[in-house]
Amino acid sequence: MDARNLPQSRAAGFVLTRTPPGGEPSYLLLLNRRDGMPGFPKGHQDGAETDLETARRETREESGLTDLDVVPGFRAEIAYRVKKGGDHRWKTVVYFRAHLRSGEVTLSDEHTAFEWIPLPDALRRLSFDSLRDVLRRAALHGKDPALFRLAPPDFAGADRHLASLPHADAALLAHLRGGAALARTFATALAAARVPVHPEAAAVGTLLHDVGRALGRHADHQVAGVEHLRGTAFAAYAFACVSHFTKGASRDELLAAGLPAATLDAFDAASDGSVLTWEERCAALADACMKGTTPARPVDRFADLRVRYPGADALVALQERRTDAIRREMAAVLGADPLALVGLA
Repeated sequence: MDARNLPQSRAAGFVLTRTPPGGEPSYLLLLNRRDGMPGFPKGHQDGAETDLETARRETREESGLTDLDVVPGFRAEIAYRVKKGGDHRWKTVVYFRAHLRSGEVTLSDEHTAFEWIPLPDALRRLSFDSLRDVLRRAALHGKDPALFRLAPPDFAGADRHLASLPHADAALLAHLRGGAALARTFATALAAARVPVHPEAAAVGTLLHDVGRALGRHADHQVAGVEHLRGTAFAAYAFACVSHFTKGASRDELLAAGLPAATLDAFDAASDGSVLTWEERCAALADACMKGTTPARPVDRFADLRVRYPGADALVALQERRTDAIRREMAAVLGADPLALVGLA
């Protein structure tokens, strides 16, 4: 039967995480009393509620949790046919992402147990492919470092993939390979200083950060790169496609620098801009140290950008300020200028 001819119902919920200081996120799964299946907090829309209002109310009713930080941009929708009382209907469920700020789970009568578990275990516990897909999408959006264990970095494979793309010419490949070497150096030094960073993941992300340009998509290369990589074995390394460009600047800063709101909406949908991981910091700083095919001081790189993009002075200035901030963050950890590691101080 055509789904369009079935009675429709709608529900919403959260992929909810909590993260200890310096640790990795764990995900909330609730065990359903009716069928014994684990899932995320969610429930049916009530009256004129928005999807987000439904997700908040159902999460409160099912888990008692209310102090949530909802992540902008993420929205995963699944739909399927259900049977209730002998009748079929078409059910659409919308999931958002949120972090738990405070509170303890208090279960409703609809569930018998709950657990906060890391990504690999949560993927194994979920019974339905559709929910596993939602969880993977949420983890990719949130840049969960557990993804680097599920899909270990393969620099040689990433390089082959990059080189196979139609617009990956020698100059672009030299630019990206040079940046990857810088990022690996920064990340290796940070890891030695006990910073939670994965050096090879930083290198692979940096290698792939301009994959959108390698596809011939220049005006929207950031989001085009994310979209492309999400369909490959390198999905976990798409993080740098956007953050090499924003360098961790806030939405308000990027708006003030002249980026359109629609572009920022696309960035928010691609990845969580409120978090800048150490892998992203390494990629962003490395990108700021590559002038064409050669490593260069950031001041020279940004001077070159001002010449090439004369209408983008405010954006280039913002990227330069953010680069300086990242450089200072790394220096505070390392006790020395990170650019001294690569002869660019």
